[in-house]
Amino acid sequence: MPATILEHRLIERSGPISLRRVLLVIDEPCTAPDLCASVRTYAGEEPIEALVIAPTHGSAATQWYVDEEAARADATHRLRACAARLSQDGISAQTRLADSDPVRAIADALHDFAADEILIVTGPQRPSTWLRPNVIDHVRRSFDLPIEHVVMPTPNRGRS
Repeated sequence: MPATILEHRLIERSGPISLRRVLLVIDEPCTAPDLCASVRTYAGEEPIEALVIAPTHGSAATQWYVDEEAARADATHRLRACAARLSQDGISAQTRLADSDPVRAIADALHDFAADEILIVTGPQRPSTWLRPNVIDHVRRSFDLPIEHVVMPTPNRGRS
């Protein structure tokens, strides 16, 4: 009973608590602090519920053949790095390996996770496997949600 009274008082004082649901689709490990700043920018002051998906794809070394094990290992690394970065900024996120087709991966994720917005995170133009085939444009045409593209800085940026 005390929990119900407390919840009632919180609702009376501040209205219903709303969560900003953000779907992050990552092509890069996302270890830069810019990622959290981007997520916070789109969520404003609202608490954030995030789902991070990493479509499996091969690295530049395996672009001419499919190495499923390497693709899964790469996607798992991206998920862990991104979740750790978000956690450092107090953002809790669920993670999920996803289909290799980013558009299909987003559709699958949205089936279970009703996102308020989608953030697509890539590396700078050269290393990203998604910029050349215009994945960002395909996603924007396919989904009726706010969609932002965040480009992570190169890893050695700012070093002398």
